[in-house]
Formats: sequence, C-alpha cells, structure tokens
Amino acid sequence: MYTLKRLKNMIGKEKSETKVATLAEVLEILEERKKVGDVGYEQQITEEYAKKFSKLSVSDARKMMKELAEFGIGEKTAAKVVEIMPNDLMQLKQVLLIEKKPVEEDTVNKIFDVVKSYKK
Repeated sequence: MYTLKRLKNMIGKEKSETKVATLAEVLEILEERKKVGDVGYEQQITEEYAKKFSKLSVSDARKMMKELAEFGIGEKTAAKVVEIMPNDLMQLKQVLLIEKKPVEEDTVNKIFDVVKSYKK
C-alpha cells in the first residue's frame, strides 16, 4: 500500500491530496512519468521494486479493491491484501489485523475466496 500525494496550486496555495494506491498502480504511474521525462534515482528503485513484486495488473488490482471494499474493510487494508495476495487464511488474518476491529470468520473466508479467484 502506498499513498500518492498530488499537489494542486489553488490561488497561490498548495493543497496536498493523498490516495491509497496498490503496487500495480504505483508501477503504472512511474511508467507514465518515465515516458514524459527523466525520473530520479528513488523513482527508478521504486519502479524496479514494483515490477518485481506486483502480482496483479492495474485493472485486476482495482477490481479486487472494489470487491474487498464490499466486505467493509478499509482502503489501506484492501490495498495490503492486494499487494500480499495471502497464500492461506492465517496470512490473511494477519493482514486483516490492520483493521483493529474483529473481522468475522465467515467474512475472512469470503475475502480469501476473492484472493484465490485473482491468483494466477
């Protein structure tokens, strides 16, 4: 999970807007920036990391985020689930600890079914 900051100039003032992004979305943004101009060292390292560890396409990551949101988990937790793509229920339960509220066992099983449906 990554937060993206976008600065908007409004009448001489800067306003910062943050958005939770999956690793696939970060990779897409960095590839677009690379086409436009030169990227810095940190962005190159981040792009390499995203290429290596991103497990879904951008469209699949967004679809999965929407499906996970239906279960009432937060955006940050959903992004972390998409990033990690847990292999078993125990891993999923550990990721869901981010929520700081109990998630029912039935809901955990349904979330895991969504994760399994996106595994390649």
